[in-house]
Amino acid sequence: MLILSFLLGVMLTWLAMSGLLAQSLALVVRIIWSSSTIERELRADKWLLNIPLQPSSSWRLLGYWRDTSEYRQACSEMAGLLADKACLSGQDNVLDAGFTSHDQLLIWLDYYQVNHLTAIASDEHLMAEASAHCQHFNTLTLERGGEHGLAKQPKGGYEKLLALDCIYQFESRPEFFTQARRVLKTGGTLALTDMVLSRAFQDRREQRLLNRLGRIAGIPVEGMPIKETYKRMLGQYQFEQVEIMDITDDVLSGFCFWFSQHQQNLSSFTRSKMWIRLRLQAWFIRWMLHRRQLRYLLITAR
Repeated sequence: MLILSFLLGVMLTWLAMSGLLAQSLALVVRIIWSSSTIERELRADKWLLNIPLQPSSSWRLLGYWRDTSEYRQACSEMAGLLADKACLSGQDNVLDAGFTSHDQLLIWLDYYQVNHLTAIASDEHLMAEASAHCQHFNTLTLERGGEHGLAKQPKGGYEKLLALDCIYQFESRPEFFTQARRVLKTGGTLALTDMVLSRAFQDRREQRLLNRLGRIAGIPVEGMPIKETYKRMLGQYQFEQVEIMDITDDVLSGFCFWFSQHQQNLSSFTRSKMWIRLRLQAWFIRWMLHRRQLRYLLITAR
């Protein structure tokens, strides 16, 4: 009995020190007291990520952390990096296929001064925010529909199509790439960031485990492509001149390091329940990085 108690104590101590105990408790709380809608969870995440920024912002990206330790700057750098790789210019008609913040729309419109921007989102609250903050731009069209809104866009209507830190949340990459090829003009550019696997699953047991944990953490692993197959996959949809840039360390590792400090600094005046979704996401990313199984890519193709 004494030995069993000692072993139990050692196990609990290890779980606590490794962070697994806290994540397990967070998972139980999330299952029992789940939010009523995904939109409500996302709005809470956005608020937590952006406080106490002044003036306020509404970024909801992982960010690009190479030369900054500030969340707003990291998100701006990520948007700017994608825009530079897409070679955005004032002559471009641009389609943003799944914006998550009005702040990124302001970068396309104000900093890069694109000719016209069509931005699609499925969240009604996000649409209202974008309308309120970007209404002074007569070169902006907001459309509801998320990834499915691509099917409503005209064939060959855009020089550039952007998908910033959102495609791994889409239901179907094949459908997205099919529609992307259709709406881009000949020679038009597709620019996106995506989360991918670094290798294939070892067996079905590992596949089921990662699929299940990914769903719980809000990062769908099911259907996630493997890094080495991405170029060939795009070729199946008639995309050429594919360029792939691995920015894992500057995105995933940088976000996890910043988030740990950010959550700790704000924990004294925020409720633990509010952080469950973000903590699970950060833990899952960190765990997958430890397994060397997750990568983050910036991709352009024509």
